[in-house]
Amino acid sequence: MDCNTATLSEIEDLLQRFRFKEVLSDDTSSKTIWLLGTIATTNVASVDDEPPVPGQNAAIVVLERLAFSPQTIAKAGCSLDSVLLATGERNDVYAWATGDARVAALKPDVRIALTYPATQKHIDKHRRQQRKWVCETPELYEKVTKPFIDSQSASRIQWVYNILSKQVESEHILFEDPDPERGFVIVPDLKWDATNMDNMYLVAIVHRHDLRSLRDLTNSHLPLLYNLRSKAVVAAQKYGVPSNQLRLYIHYQPSYYHLHVHITNVLLEGKGMLAGRAHLLDSVIDNISNIASDYYQRATIPYVLGSTDELWSHWAAHQNTSSDEPTTIST
Repeated sequence: MDCNTATLSEIEDLLQRFRFKEVLSDDTSSKTIWLLGTIATTNVASVDDEPPVPGQNAAIVVLERLAFSPQTIAKAGCSLDSVLLATGERNDVYAWATGDARVAALKPDVRIALTYPATQKHIDKHRRQQRKWVCETPELYEKVTKPFIDSQSASRIQWVYNILSKQVESEHILFEDPDPERGFVIVPDLKWDATNMDNMYLVAIVHRHDLRSLRDLTNSHLPLLYNLRSKAVVAAQKYGVPSNQLRLYIHYQPSYYHLHVHITNVLLEGKGMLAGRAHLLDSVIDNISNIASDYYQRATIPYVLGSTDELWSHWAAHQNTSSDEPTTIST
């Protein structure tokens, strides 16, 4: 049994033992739903009353409807003689219906992601919550955000180190520059199904361990950023996506504190590209090279946090005990 077959078998076993408990959240625009449950000790169908325990039996399953692939349909055709309809209407020349297409060219039609065992941080991240607007000054970064980042255990990003050391996903690496100062790897992002080029989503992860976020970047890192920008074009060309259809950006706050750059097709839209989180790589380079070498150590950076985000609890605590101007945090 090869590695991919073994991995698929393992995932199937976990999904068969998944016991649904609640819907954490959903997003109709991306046709995605996040489910919280447990992983039972056996795959025998039964009612499992054990509550999800973070870090032990808790599991999060993400179900996402996949976009249609024009390339697959053009190649395989799209016969609709097996369609099974549930409801439908017609008015003059117009008709519409819902049902199961049961068309091979439209399969697979769902992407399933699993986090197990899921920690409380994983659960809070996906649970529907209020959003908070934060204006982080350099002083507040030093007082609130940096101590939080410093407190993060390296084990939280062990999976990143596994990719960089090629312990996992080595077969998925599209490009690597091994240079310890200006090098990185580029891999497909887990959110992309690697079939629809309009939704192309890659991520570049730097080899340096001392760069955790946008705040750490200075003019000494420009060779790394220039190198990454040029090599992202090379990686995207493997999928037929030209340089003038690329969007490169850095999240602040990021989902994990090891510098990485998102590389997407400009046709792809999503919450991760909104103001308040995404910073275009071209703008980052320009700010550092043309405005100030220490731009991101001096800038006030606004962003959005969830009300259950661990970092937000630090901001809320600071707000309750500090005499800083109240406009620095909006709830």
